[in-house]
Amino acid sequence: MKAPRPPRFLVPAIAASQFAPPFMVSGVAVALPSLGADLGAGATALSLVETLFLAASVALLLPAGRLGDASDKVALYKVGLVAFALCSLAVGLVSSVPAVLALRVVQGIASAAVQSAGPAIIADAVPPERRGRAYGITIGAVYVGLTLGPIVAGVLVDLWGWRAVFLAGGAMVFALIMPMHFMLRAKWRRPPARAVHLPSTALIIAAMLALVSGAATLREGASGYAGVALGLVLLVVFVFTQRHVARPLLDVALLARNRVLSGALFVQWLLYSNAFGQVFLLSLYMQSVLGQAANTAGEVLAVGTLLMAAIAPAAGALADRLRPTLIASGGVAVVLVSSLMGTFLHAGSSLVQVALVLAVQGVGFAFFSSPNMATVMNAVPRELSGIASALSASARSLGMVSGMLVVAALVSLNLGHEPVGADPARYIATMHTAFWILAAVTAAALTVSLLRPGRQTPNQGSDPEFAASARATPPRRRSRWRWRRW
Repeated sequence: MKAPRPPRFLVPAIAASQFAPPFMVSGVAVALPSLGADLGAGATALSLVETLFLAASVALLLPAGRLGDASDKVALYKVGLVAFALCSLAVGLVSSVPAVLALRVVQGIASAAVQSAGPAIIADAVPPERRGRAYGITIGAVYVGLTLGPIVAGVLVDLWGWRAVFLAGGAMVFALIMPMHFMLRAKWRRPPARAVHLPSTALIIAAMLALVSGAATLREGASGYAGVALGLVLLVVFVFTQRHVARPLLDVALLARNRVLSGALFVQWLLYSNAFGQVFLLSLYMQSVLGQAANTAGEVLAVGTLLMAAIAPAAGALADRLRPTLIASGGVAVVLVSSLMGTFLHAGSSLVQVALVLAVQGVGFAFFSSPNMATVMNAVPRELSGIASALSASARSLGMVSGMLVVAALVSLNLGHEPVGADPARYIATMHTAFWILAAVTAAALTVSLLRPGRQTPNQGSDPEFAASARATPPRRRSRWRWRRW
């Protein structure tokens, strides 16, 4: 039986609305040196501007996915976009570092709603055998935003300063919300009582805050290490408690049974630790060590994302015809090469060398992203698409948080609150250490990707027997934990 086609403009609507947030996120990396100079922020504070955003996003992704499945994904998606735009405009109007950091946390929460609902909306409407192409188009739009962000942000920073980046980004999100609003109908319904497990949500938020604050203060001594240790302990407690609650945010049993899903998520987490950490390092390197202007740095940073935007749709279409895990593994190998190339950069390197590092990274992520997303969404039935989308976004964001935590910890230990340009040699040494760590993690991702299972039927997401097995949960032991009562 021929699968029904999705609404004609659904995929373009999602793609258009997802263009602006990455446009602004990538532009922020270029605006950070200007923001630091204007507000007197040191290297650690600048790393927190990005790390807090990512941490808030990853902490709320699973609750947002559960809420979308229990109520309405379209309504959640629209609310997230509006909140994202408002926070962007607000950041452009404040004049203190704490206010910027607080707004970035709220913006990360809004981003969680957008990231969890968007791919799930596509999964609900597009049949499995066409999802690779659909996700290729959507991811291509995201990469176009990532491409143009550094270029436009560089021009805006040179003309009007860092505030223009946030103001323009917020205005753009509002402009792109309008067509999506008329193409997608929201049907909000009140979620059932305790649809989202609030104690688990509080626990994952506390874990992320402890990790971020600890990594940012490692140079201060025992308090920083204690914060990191506390965050790790809270993460372990979070995973353990998910086996003892009626509606877990993280279905550990499902991940244990579904090796295709768990393998794809694990590789995604490992690989995305390379993603933003590398861009952050190279942005500061070009402006603070090589002395390049913000617009020049933005143009170079756009090289990698431009290649992602150009290749991702084709990679998604290829994943519909070939084994997607094989294509994704090739992408991981290419990203590993880019990390190793970064270890050869020095104070006398040219912009061409930096552009080559970013170009190789962009090609690798283009061949990884769409096939891996198709693998994730095809591994679950339709009624679990929201949580699968949230799990994928969580793995991606947790990877970026992990990478930025490594970078923030190294910056905190080696530079502290000093400006990045105060000691270029020390910054280069820090950057090299970070690149070696990112390369090691990417090598681990390649190993797992080559060994993971990946053969699946194109329609398993809608197969009744598969759906029943995915919904089935083993009998839970009677727990004395009060968490179960929630």
